[in-house]
Amino acid sequence: MVDNTQIKRMTAKFVDINEINKGTFVKRTGWDPSGVLTNYGEISRVNLTGLIVSIDQEENITTVIIDDGTGNIQLRAFEEIKSELKVGDIIRVIGKIRENNGSMYIVPEIIKPVSKEWYKYHGLRLKLQKLTSKKLPIDTNTGEKEEIQTGPSQTIINAISILDKGSGVDIDEIVNNIKITGSEDLIRALIEEGEVFEVSPGRVKLLE
Repeated sequence: MVDNTQIKRMTAKFVDINEINKGTFVKRTGWDPSGVLTNYGEISRVNLTGLIVSIDQEENITTVIIDDGTGNIQLRAFEEIKSELKVGDIIRVIGKIRENNGSMYIVPEIIKPVSKEWYKYHGLRLKLQKLTSKKLPIDTNTGEKEEIQTGPSQTIINAISILDKGSGVDIDEIVNNIKITGSEDLIRALIEEGEVFEVSPGRVKLLE
């Protein structure tokens, strides 16, 4: 039987490159997809539009760097790309996020040349999405003002909210992916305060 929740979670999401690059990569094994925690939730598959700034072909790996005005990111295709792409082309990319040595990259599933009009549409859609989406302050390193307003405890609460797919989240998964000093002690404090519930040893869930 197909898990409809899994399908929904793997939808390719409109996103800008900056949101990917400043996010926190969460690596999972098995059937659960890896993804990136961003201020707008977790993203596993992306729908990007950007300008090709470089192309490099080495043996069976094609590396394309695209820039969307907010930042740049690599596309790594582990086979020859059939389309005749060139530097300066605007392309739409649907693919999965991966991470290597602290840097994000995209494994493309679809690469399609698009017009300047599509690029503008993509940008307008992203602006509207940011205006209408609830922002989760998961990044505590964006400045003193935001640190005071949110704090590491709120960051952990937001991370649990994003990572929990219904049965709670392992404390180890939170500690390993949210780089906050003393995060395990903070989680224990949240449990004692009643903000977080330990559904089983080492697994937590937000109180609803």
